[in-house]
Amino acid sequence: MNKLFVAQVWLAGSFWLMCGVGAQAETLHVKDLDVSEVRVFGSVEVEISQGDERELFVRGPQKALEKEPFYVRGNTLFLGDSASYPNQSFADVKYKLTLPDLTDLRLAGSGDVFLKPMAVHELGIHVDGSGDVKAFSVTAQSLVLRIAGSGDIQVADVNAPTIEMLVSGSGDIALGKTETEVVESTITGSGDISIEKGLVTADSIDLRIVGGGSIDLSALSALKADISLIGSGDAAVGEVEFLDVAIIGSGDIFYSGDPKIDSSILGSGDLNRRR
Repeated sequence: MNKLFVAQVWLAGSFWLMCGVGAQAETLHVKDLDVSEVRVFGSVEVEISQGDERELFVRGPQKALEKEPFYVRGNTLFLGDSASYPNQSFADVKYKLTLPDLTDLRLAGSGDVFLKPMAVHELGIHVDGSGDVKAFSVTAQSLVLRIAGSGDIQVADVNAPTIEMLVSGSGDIALGKTETEVVESTITGSGDISIEKGLVTADSIDLRIVGGGSIDLSALSALKADISLIGSGDAAVGEVEFLDVAIIGSGDIFYSGDPKIDSSILGSGDLNRRR
């Protein structure tokens, strides 16, 4: 098992109670995980924390744990899947992971991942399917959030000079308090992207919508915003000094302030100033 130390222990922590795992469930304790990327499959529940230890607690029925519903390849930890029993369902298994660094998190399926406060150099969070990722706070030089499907990504507190958000499908990305310099957001489909509160004025905002999606960055001001809509989607930004917009279709753009505007509109779409 890649020189990992595995021991059977009993554990009744708050995470297991939160996830509804019975107190008599069996637990595996895995140490010395030399990984920085995590892949999560299926409908499992995972909690990830940052800390000096490199350890994983796996809790669930004995029969499920006997199949070792996790494995390591290179610097990547796979959860919700077994190298010896592929394509098995481990819906009753819960994971609690601690790592000093996390660079990439990918969720495929309908699972739930809870991400405790993270301070890293760069981080990518990807959801493929209907699963959800909920993060308390992320501090990073670069943050990439991507959804393919109907899943959700929520981050309560973000401090990242560069943020890239992409939604393909009907998924939602929601950020709370956000401090950033550059934001790039793209929606293909009917998804939503939003920022609840911008803490500083960003340098630039770049928004792209193809379809009926919605991007609400009205709480974030910027020196410059570049917005392109194709279809019936809507986009909103806060106060800007320079605004470059292109609309093809019935989409609407909302902005604040008194910017210099360069606009091209083809269709019934409209450019609206908020007062």
